[in-house]
Amino acid sequence: MRAVLAAFASLALGLSTAQAAPSEDSEAASTELSSRVEASDIKVGDLLEAVRDVSLDEAIIAEGSKVSVSGKRTASGSVLLDVALADGHVVRGVPLVEIRKSFRRVAR
Repeated sequence: MRAVLAAFASLALGLSTAQAAPSEDSEAASTELSSRVEASDIKVGDLLEAVRDVSLDEAIIAEGSKVSVSGKRTASGSVLLDVALADGHVVRGVPLVEIRKSFRRVAR
């Protein structure tokens, strides 16, 4: 009985120590979560940077390239953004879901 109690006590102590000291993985996950939260309030006028190569309409946006949000609307329950490219072309009706996967906000 004492051996069982001792095992539970050491297990509980190990768990509380693991919870008290955040690991690098949990810090990275919370940073990623905070960047997602920030991405949720993308507004007209925001400057976005591509985090990977993206195909919008017939344009290819290379990783690291910047675009700006020129319009925002809702259609059929989805948020759609208009994105102005560096050459002046505007890609209309890009789903917010695609923007979140492919871009990060760098400025307002």
